[in-house]
Amino acid sequence: MHAGIDYQRYLKEIDTTQADLDEWRNKYGDVAQKNGWIPVPEDRSAVDQEEDLRQRIFLTKQNIATVQSANPDANFSIMSPFSAMTNDEFNTYVLNSYIRGNSTQSGSGVTTRQLRSAASSDSTISENSDGSSFIKSIESIFQLLIDGLQKSGTAQPATDSSANVLTESNGSEASYKFSDFWDWRPSRPTRAPITNAPATTQPATSSPSITEKDGDSSGSVDWSTTKCMAPIQSQGSCGSCWAFATVSAIESAQCIATGKTSLTKYSEQQLVSCDTQNWGCNGGAPVYALDYVQQNGLCTEDSYPYTSDSGYADSCDSSCNAQDPGLKGYSDLSDENELLSALDEHPVIVAVASGNNVWKQYTGGVVSSCDTDNLDHAVVAVGYDSSSIKIRNSWGTYWGEDGYIRLARSSSSGGTCGVTSDMSTPQM
Repeated sequence: MHAGIDYQRYLKEIDTTQADLDEWRNKYGDVAQKNGWIPVPEDRSAVDQEEDLRQRIFLTKQNIATVQSANPDANFSIMSPFSAMTNDEFNTYVLNSYIRGNSTQSGSGVTTRQLRSAASSDSTISENSDGSSFIKSIESIFQLLIDGLQKSGTAQPATDSSANVLTESNGSEASYKFSDFWDWRPSRPTRAPITNAPATTQPATSSPSITEKDGDSSGSVDWSTTKCMAPIQSQGSCGSCWAFATVSAIESAQCIATGKTSLTKYSEQQLVSCDTQNWGCNGGAPVYALDYVQQNGLCTEDSYPYTSDSGYADSCDSSCNAQDPGLKGYSDLSDENELLSALDEHPVIVAVASGNNVWKQYTGGVVSSCDTDNLDHAVVAVGYDSSSIKIRNSWGTYWGEDGYIRLARSSSSGGTCGVTSDMSTPQM
C-alpha cells in the first residue's frame, strides 16, 4: 500500500478508480510504459501489478484535490502522462536538470552574466562534462587557501604534488590535500519526462499583437503564436532543459530581431554534447550555454538532430557548420516588471520549481501556487497578459496546454513557482 493513501476511501471507490485507470491506460499506457512513466514493478503477479497501478491513480486523484483548492483558476487531471508516478518519483525525475550559473555586476549597475571570454583566462572548468573540471577549479581555490595559511605557519611543498605540508605555529606538521577540504561529485539527476520527439519545422503565422503597456504593465504579448516560435519539443529522459530553453530563446530572439519570415531551428544536441561547461544529460546552466553559443555559434537542428531523448549524450560531433545567431550577450532580470518589459522584445529564459504535483498534473488554466520552491527546471517565458505569464516547456505536447503552462503574475518575491527568481534575457 502506498504511503499517504486514504485506504478506506480507496476501497469504497475501487470500481470508479479501476475505470479511471482503464481510461488513463488507453490514452497514455503504451507511451508511459515505453518511456518510464510507469515505474518498473518488482517481481509481482499481474494481479498485484494492477493493484499497484490502481492505487497510484487513486493517490494522484487524492492529491489533485489538494492542489486544485490552492489553484482555483487552474485545471488538474489524472489525464496527464505522469499520473502513475508518485509525487516523490516525479520530483526525483526532474531533479537538478537546471543549475544556477554565476553572474557579475557591470559598471552600469545592471547585473549581467559573465562570459568566459570576459572572465579570468583560467579555463579548467570547460574541460569535462562530468564535473571533474569544476572540481579542478575549486581545487585551485583551496590551494590558495592553503598558501594563505602561511600567516600562522609555514607551508612547504610536499613530495606528492597534490598535497602540502603545513608547519603549524606550535612546531607540529600536518599534511593537507584538496580532498581533505572537498569530496563532492555531481550526482546524476534522474531523468526528465519523455514525450514527443523534437519537431524541426515551424508554422508560418502572423506577428504578435503587442498592446501598449500602461503604468501597471497591463498590456499583453504572446510570441508562441508567431512565426518566431518553434513547435513544442521534448527533452526526453535527458536532463537537458537548459539546452532547450537556451536554444528556444536564441532562435526566437534572432527571428524577431532580424524580421525573418521564418525561424531558423537550431540544435539542442550540440549544446548537450559539446558544451563542456555544462553536464549534458546531467543538467546545466542556461547562462553557460549562452556563453558557449556566443563563442562557438550554433548548428541547425537538421544538421545536428536531437538524439539524447533516451537519457544519454553522445560525444561531440564537430562536423556540422555552426552559424552565428547574432548573440551579443545576455543579462539578468530582477523582478516581474523587468520580465514583462523584456518579453515585449523577445522570449526570456526563466527557472521554475516544477518537481511538484502542480506541474505533474497540470492540464490548463492559470497556476497561482506551487507546493515546492526549489528551482529545478529551465523553461522559456514567451508572453504575458493582465493576469498571467505564459511558459514554454520541453515535455512535449502531451503535457499542459499543448506543452505550455500559465503562471499567475505576482508581486511576491520570486513569483509563482519561482518564475522571477532567476531570469536571463539574450541580447541580440
